[in-house]
Amino acid sequence: MLRSVAPGDLWNLRRKPSHQIMLYTEGLLVQTHRPAWFALRCLLRGNGREMTTAVYHDWDGRAVIQSQGRPGRPEQDVVYLAADGTPGVRVPRDYELWYQLLHYICHRAGASYVQRLYAAVPSEHHELREIFRQTGFHTFTHTTILHLSGPDWDQRTSLAPMRSQLRRDHWAIQKLYGAITPHQVQHAEVRNAHSWALPLADHWVRSRRAAWVIGPADDLTGYLRLSSGPTGHLLSLLVRPDSRDLVVDMLRFGLSQLHDSRPVYLLLYEYQSELVAPAEALGFQPIGEQAMLVKYTVVPVRRPMLTPSLDTGMKPRLPARRIAVPREDQTCYV
Repeated sequence: MLRSVAPGDLWNLRRKPSHQIMLYTEGLLVQTHRPAWFALRCLLRGNGREMTTAVYHDWDGRAVIQSQGRPGRPEQDVVYLAADGTPGVRVPRDYELWYQLLHYICHRAGASYVQRLYAAVPSEHHELREIFRQTGFHTFTHTTILHLSGPDWDQRTSLAPMRSQLRRDHWAIQKLYGAITPHQVQHAEVRNAHSWALPLADHWVRSRRAAWVIGPADDLTGYLRLSSGPTGHLLSLLVRPDSRDLVVDMLRFGLSQLHDSRPVYLLLYEYQSELVAPAEALGFQPIGEQAMLVKYTVVPVRRPMLTPSLDTGMKPRLPARRIAVPREDQTCYV
């Protein structure tokens, strides 16, 4: 039976399931996802645009799926899938339950006016990607997650002359994003100038966000963003192709802003593959790849706006009244 989370599910969610997959978003890379606490918030607030927890429960097994909304945007990220059963025996059954749960949350997302659903699926999970594909998701890009595994970043002292991001830089950052990002990715992410405003986190997320830019105010050369949470730090950047020599100095500047020993991650997109080598020279090592998937719950419809006003056949035609002007030479006959 497919249903929303109930109070009786909270105790089961506290136990470790036999099969679970975490879909790491940028926020989950710097903080821990606790399914039981997440389900409790869904139970108190109700499933909707901000968060959703769906459960499948019958005599043959139990499965759960959770999605997190993006603040200020009609979007959600699928972040967690789990199933109970005998490990290695009911794995095909687990994928079947997740397939049904994906259909369920897609229907609920549309009812909650969510326009897009995202999922960061590990590239090695081909069966899971096939489930998402059959549900209507498609891949728009891939990402590589790198982890800082060495102290090589402090062997030099050159730092990029970056300044803190200001409100007037939003349009310049959007211009930089549009210049280096493929159109397919732009169409899937649907970013605008407001997307680069700080803070970028939800109000309940215990994280810190900071960003810096480099270059003229109306034509930026690079952009660096730092997300910090209880479990680590995440760096992401945008840089023009003709200024790739600044990548190492930009990353070194971001690392200089950290004052603790929490893990540091770097997120690079598929179209930024040429930045992997400079990052590795700084001490970053790839630890995983993800396929970025998206599903649209709305369909754009083109509707002519001027046809009704120009189509005279749809309106009653009334003859215009004529007023006869008396002639001066008119002869009156009595």
